[in-house]
Amino acid sequence: MVLESFLTPVEAKRNSWSLFFMGLIYSSIAILLSLIVFPSQASIFSIFLTAIATTPLFVNLLKDEENLNLRLIDKKEQVFHEQLDLISVFFFLFLGYTVSFSLWFSFLPDWALQSVFSEQVGNILSMQSLVTGNVVFNGLFELIFMNNLRVLFFCLLFSFIYGAGAVLILAWNASVLGAAVGLFIREQLVKVVAGDYFSGIIVYFSSLPYGLGQYMFHGIFELMAYFLASLAGGIISAAVVRRHYKSRNFFKLFQNTSYLIIGGIIFLLIAAFIEVNI
Repeated sequence: MVLESFLTPVEAKRNSWSLFFMGLIYSSIAILLSLIVFPSQASIFSIFLTAIATTPLFVNLLKDEENLNLRLIDKKEQVFHEQLDLISVFFFLFLGYTVSFSLWFSFLPDWALQSVFSEQVGNILSMQSLVTGNVVFNGLFELIFMNNLRVLFFCLLFSFIYGAGAVLILAWNASVLGAAVGLFIREQLVKVVAGDYFSGIIVYFSSLPYGLGQYMFHGIFELMAYFLASLAGGIISAAVVRRHYKSRNFFKLFQNTSYLIIGGIIFLLIAAFIEVNI
């Protein structure tokens, strides 16, 4: 696979920032291919193609991480600092996805926008209606937390069943976040006087970081939760596939991954609290 050969697991962990550009490029290629090959279903196929491009790298990363965890457990050494490297890989890849989807949302003409982002915009509108309807019943915190907990569960499940399957969930969430940021950018550009190109450029490049910032303030905790769940599911999946469950250190490995899941749930509680109160 050509795309897989661009970055090895060792290089990815050593230069995790490079995953930002990988996410940016791979998702852009996926969007263009979806518009050309699957124009009527581009909003779905763009996510699948984005995830497919990065899945081989993450399968290898998770296999290496599982091996490393077992070795460190055998030596009675801490594994958390090693897992931070992989979490940073997830983060920069997700950020690359999100920036890419945000830029494409703000650039594409209306006909292409409808094709590529119809499902994402529908998801945003449905969430807004749910939030509006539940404010009266003081159930906003529970609504947000349970919705995010469901996403965490699917990250865990997809990673366990498919190895790096959570990349699909992360790509979907990045596309929804990108659509939300893109909507914000378009709203700001509408306020610019027609023909004032200089002001338009300034507004555009200032709206992108501001739009990301307003969602990432609470979203960073949600992302950490999803990353931890994906890491936990992927490590256990790699151990089961390679029959390391017969190892004397498997129980300790399982125990360590359960801590990741608990940490993810705590991050979701923090994220829901921030989103409701700030």
